[in-house]
Amino acid sequence: MKKLLLSALLIPLLLLQARYIVTIGQVDVSNLPDVTVFVNVTDDAGNPITSLQQSDFSLSEDGKPVEITEFAGIGESRPVDVVFVFDTTGSMDEEIQGVINSCIDFAEALEASGRDYRLGLVTFGDGIRGVYNRDGSLTADVNQFKEWVSSLIANGGADDPENSFGALKQASQMIFRTDSQVIFIHITDAPAHEYGDSPDDGQLFDDPDLTYERTLALLQAPRQITVYAVTLNDSNFRKLATETGGRFYDIDANPDFTDIIDTIGTTIATQYRITYTTPRPDFDGTRRNIEVRVGESAGIGGYLEPHLINLRSNLLVGLLCLIPLIAALVIPLAGRLIFRKQPAAAPASVAPPVPYAPSPVAPAPAVPTALSPGSAPTAVQNLCPQCGRPVRANAKFCAACGTSIAEVPASQAATVATTGNTCARCGSPVRAGAKFCPNCGSRQ
Repeated sequence: MKKLLLSALLIPLLLLQARYIVTIGQVDVSNLPDVTVFVNVTDDAGNPITSLQQSDFSLSEDGKPVEITEFAGIGESRPVDVVFVFDTTGSMDEEIQGVINSCIDFAEALEASGRDYRLGLVTFGDGIRGVYNRDGSLTADVNQFKEWVSSLIANGGADDPENSFGALKQASQMIFRTDSQVIFIHITDAPAHEYGDSPDDGQLFDDPDLTYERTLALLQAPRQITVYAVTLNDSNFRKLATETGGRFYDIDANPDFTDIIDTIGTTIATQYRITYTTPRPDFDGTRRNIEVRVGESAGIGGYLEPHLINLRSNLLVGLLCLIPLIAALVIPLAGRLIFRKQPAAAPASVAPPVPYAPSPVAPAPAVPTALSPGSAPTAVQNLCPQCGRPVRANAKFCAACGTSIAEVPASQAATVATTGNTCARCGSPVRAGAKFCPNCGSRQ
C-alpha cells in the first residue's frame, strides 16, 4: 500500500520534471467562438506520449488562460477524414508501391488509437486523373483503399510542373463528415502549374484558383484542412503545410517513402483534441496566439480569425467604414431636397407698365386747303386735336387715333375747308379725281 501511495505521488512530480516536445498541429476555428486544437506530445527521442489526461494540459490565448471545454485523448473517438492527393506521373512508380505497402499499417495505426477514419484518393498529372469514390465520398474499408492504389499506373509526365493546385481543389470538394478532422497527404515530385501557364499536354490552366493564395483560402474555409506535404522542396508546398498546421517532408531527401507515410500515420493517430472558447469572440480578422503547456514544456501556435472587419467586430470601426457609403447615398438626396424647397428668387424691380398713350402731336393749324380751280368750298370739317387728322362732321371719335371728339371744347376745334368730295366710308375729304380715300383706302 505504501508503494502505491508513493507511486501516486511520484508520477505527477515526474510529469512536471519531464522534458516534452509539444507541437500544435491543426487549429480549427470553423465553429468560433469555440476553437479546437490538435496537439502532439513526444519525448526528446520523438516517441509519442499517449497517456496524458485533460488535467495535464493548460492553455492560453494571447496570454489569457482559457478553460478546456472538450478533451479527447488517445484511445477516444476523434473522427478523421484523410485524402491522399497523389501525383501518378511516370516518376512516381516507387511512391505508388510505397503507399500500397504502407496503407494497411497506416489505417491500423489510426484504428488502434481510437481514430474513426475514412480514406479518399485523388490522382493527377497535368489534369485530374481520378477521384475515388466517383461521388466524392470516402471509404472506411482500408482494403478497398488498397485496391484503389494497387490499380494505379505511373505514366506520362516528366520533370515538368503538374497540376497540384487543381488536385488539392478537387480534393477540397469531396464529402467530409461534419465532426471530422480533415487531412490531405499531398505527394508529388514536381512543382505546381499555376494560373496562366501555357497549355501542357492539351491541358489548359485557365482556372483562377490555380495559385498558392487561392489554394490556401480553399483549404481554410469553410473547412479547416491540414496538409501533410511529401513533395519536392518547393516554397509553396512548405508554406501550405505550415499555414494549415501540417508538416513538410522533402521527398528527395527521404529515401524511405514508406517510413514517411508511417510517420504521418503515427502523428495523426496520437493527436490530442482540445477545445476551448476564445476569450475574444470579436470578428476582427486578427492573429491570435495559442500556448499549450504540459508541465514545464510548451508549444506555440495560433490562428487568424477569418472574418473581415464589420459591425459585430468593432462598432466604431464598422461605422467609420460605412461613412463613405452613407455619404454617397445622402448627399445627392439632400441636394435635391434643398433645391426643391428653396424659394424662387424675387425678380428685379421693374416699373409698373404705363398705359399706352400716343405721343402728343401738335394740332395742325387751321389753314385752308388749296382748292382746285373752279371749285368752291362746300363744307367745313373739324381736325382731331390729338393727331391733326380731319374728322367727319358730328363724329364722336377720331377714326385715326381714337381720341374722343365730343370731349374737345368747341373753342379748340380746328376746321379745314374741303372740296365738297368726301369718302363715302369714313367721311374724310377726298381730292377731286382721287380713286382712293387717303384716310381709309376705300375705293371711290
